[in-house]
Amino acid sequence: KSHSLATAFSQALRIMANVEVVSVTEGGGVAVGEVLQQLRAEYGCDLAALVGVDGLLIEAATAEGLDAESVAANAVSGLLMMEALGRELQETAARQALIEFADHVVLVAPLGGDVALVLVASGESNLGRLRLAVRRIRPRLEAEVAAL
Repeated sequence: KSHSLATAFSQALRIMANVEVVSVTEGGGVAVGEVLQQLRAEYGCDLAALVGVDGLLIEAATAEGLDAESVAANAVSGLLMMEALGRELQETAARQALIEFADHVVLVAPLGGDVALVLVASGESNLGRLRLAVRRIRPRLEAEVAAL
């Protein structure tokens, strides 16, 4: 019985993760889902996602065929390493981490609270442009996250 309950809960989480948000928030601003779609479209990302540090996907704009939940959950697991390294270096919180693979680039940026932005782009992407995009959009996303 507990197995079927766990399966139902897992399915409910997947359904909730795939629900699109309304395009305009109460205050008249653009909703998080639309901001992520814009990031994905303008910077050629395969994934733009907000994810809790516990690995649960909050909102995502993703290319077909990419498992947004798995990628985002694995990407934020690196936040613990970032925090530990920051403490060792007597630094404040890290602003972002960039991981390069042969075919992909993953950028993880903590947004305050327990939420991070995860971007996955082609390995040929302009890294400076991606970092600039995060710097520009961070205040807007942080405000949206604070309102959640």
